[in-house]
Amino acid sequence: MWISNYIFAISYNEGYTATFLPPHPAPDNNVRTNYTFVAHEIALKWKLTSIDAPYLLEQQFYKINDYNPNTDFLHFDHIPKTGGTSISDLLRDTLGQSYILPGSERSGAFNYKVMNATILLSTPKEEYPYIVSYAHERLRPIHGQNRTKLAKLFENYFALPNNKAKRLRQLAVLREPMDLRASTHAMALCSINGRVNNFNSKRKKNGLEPICTPEQGLNISSLWGEVVEKAMEKCASNGTIATDMKADKYDRALCRRGRHAYDICRGSMELLASEHYRRGMRSLLRGIMGRYTAQQKLDKSVDHYYHRHTPIEDGYAVKDEHGQLRYTLEKIEEYVLIDLGGIDMNIMHTPYQGYEKRIRQLRSNSSEAIITSNNIVEPDFVWYGITERMDESMCLLYYTLNAKPLAQPPKERVMKCSPTSWWTAADRDKVKEMEPADYTVWRTANAILDIRVMKMKEDIKAKLKYEDNLTQKEIDLNRAFVDAGCLE
Repeated sequence: MWISNYIFAISYNEGYTATFLPPHPAPDNNVRTNYTFVAHEIALKWKLTSIDAPYLLEQQFYKINDYNPNTDFLHFDHIPKTGGTSISDLLRDTLGQSYILPGSERSGAFNYKVMNATILLSTPKEEYPYIVSYAHERLRPIHGQNRTKLAKLFENYFALPNNKAKRLRQLAVLREPMDLRASTHAMALCSINGRVNNFNSKRKKNGLEPICTPEQGLNISSLWGEVVEKAMEKCASNGTIATDMKADKYDRALCRRGRHAYDICRGSMELLASEHYRRGMRSLLRGIMGRYTAQQKLDKSVDHYYHRHTPIEDGYAVKDEHGQLRYTLEKIEEYVLIDLGGIDMNIMHTPYQGYEKRIRQLRSNSSEAIITSNNIVEPDFVWYGITERMDESMCLLYYTLNAKPLAQPPKERVMKCSPTSWWTAADRDKVKEMEPADYTVWRTANAILDIRVMKMKEDIKAKLKYEDNLTQKEIDLNRAFVDAGCLE
């Protein structure tokens, strides 16, 4: 039974508002009608509530992959703890090490010293081969007084006399917001993952099975308490480390600042209630686009991801001078669909009679949008992936690059006890309550990815069906996607 003409999106804990989506027909043999139906289905699946979400999603069916290695330069904007190191390695192994910009770090901030020594301060070459870079380094904005340090570097690099003119474009990976915070907490802030591994190694020596969850008996607070007590034993009376003691950064910080200096490491709730979280771990997904809505100022905040993150204004019902809501979750959905979705607002398909008015309104609302008809004001997204859907995302990246999937795609090690295993359903609900904007970005990105993966599969299947019209190279390429499991 088909969904009724109106899809009602109810209110959820994440802060979604109730709204009606536009009517849509049941699927039939008309391609455009089916696009419309699928877009509505996906909008419902990911609980999108903007009245224009299905319409903007539908534009993905008409979007053409225009990546050109002869004119495009790619920068992978790598948010830590998203699985992005695997993407850095994929780019290196697929495109070749010689095409990676010096200074790129597979899992670290961009190395400007290497870049300067290798290129900017060296003798100009006849032609620079580099077409991609990667680092824990923000790219946007590349214009204006807030432009990032990386943007300034690219301006100097592209201006070199023997460098071909390049179109700067972005790659990115997003992760489910609570999982992203859990991994950052465990691995970047507190090294809890190593302590859990040591704990389970001791259990194994005693003939016990490893444990990973509070229900099984894992107590993160107790593990951190052991760290604190060992640090206190190393402290001299003046708050420094005793001269005959070996110490790590946590020992030194605890001696200097006291035994409660790292209480955020005792568990998820301690982190979420802390000042450190409020000042340093809010709005982690905003940095990729540079803002949540077209009405926000494009602010670089910080150049790379090891520094503090500036949250959107407190509250999502902030009104402007005309009494209109400025930062609604619906506006965030629309901006993600346009910006991360790579939609040119001046080239849109209109499946509904009367939608021309809505297009004009969308263009007006997105007057500061990244993409315009004449040029790319800021680098657009040629591809993005999602951590929880890494296999699909990698297939889509190969497809975007028009490259054969690797026989053994790079995969960074996965922890035996994932950091999310000691975060609870209540923790997830708390993060959803605190970070509705990040969850809106993540849900909307998943909706776009659904259509892009669907398009990829249908395109490859169609080409395989009519192999007589293809070159042997094209046949080999499409069969490689099958062998890699990209059509499953």
